[in-house]
Amino acid sequence: MEHPSNRYTTAQRHIVKLRDVISCEIQADSDGGISAVHVTARAGRSPRLIVRDIEAILAAEEGISIDHRKISVAQYGDTELVRSDAGLARVSLAGVSLHHASQGFEVEVTLASGALSATGRATGPGTRWEIRRVLAQATLDAVAKLVDGDPGLSLGEVEEKDLGDKQVILVCVNRSQGRAESHLIGCCEAGYDSSQSVIFAVLDAVNRLVGTFRPRQPVEYEIGPAASVRG
Repeated sequence: MEHPSNRYTTAQRHIVKLRDVISCEIQADSDGGISAVHVTARAGRSPRLIVRDIEAILAAEEGISIDHRKISVAQYGDTELVRSDAGLARVSLAGVSLHHASQGFEVEVTLASGALSATGRATGPGTRWEIRRVLAQATLDAVAKLVDGDPGLSLGEVEEKDLGDKQVILVCVNRSQGRAESHLIGCCEAGYDSSQSVIFAVLDAVNRLVGTFRPRQPVEYEIGPAASVRG
């Protein structure tokens, strides 16, 4: 017999396609009706508008009418972001490489922002789960090198979750501003190249924030770690 929650799998897929929605879980009661809709979303947009969109998509695509009081929205990240004309441009992936090192693996992630580029590095164990954290750390290191000053970003959690019949990478990036701390959530479908999926999830978390950062001054070259010499 089908579990009551399983009949709403398609509805959940529709909801996560809505603007700023990250994830959705629909809970069903014993009679098969919807008892609750729990949604996580990026900050910056009114929860009331997100709830209205959910009501509309359920009615249009599934023929379901739901009381708005059954819908809860949890938002992550800064709610007020002021973009300066001199702010950092949107960041994109320019290259990634993995090398064997004494600690396991060394990762290099190169990011581009307009005419700027920077390479971030991180090392760690080469296990399936730890390599994701190393990739995320290297990505944040590259972001920090694009910025004038300390952006206050640090890595929180990196997880892989099932979303319907798909798998997604979820990344939490912490931002410290004095005594205040906020959390930025990014996600990306776990595609064929899992390394890039992690990087894109980190960029999804930070890209709406980078416009508030002052870009560093361009340099002619970057001095990296000395190459190891093999006898």
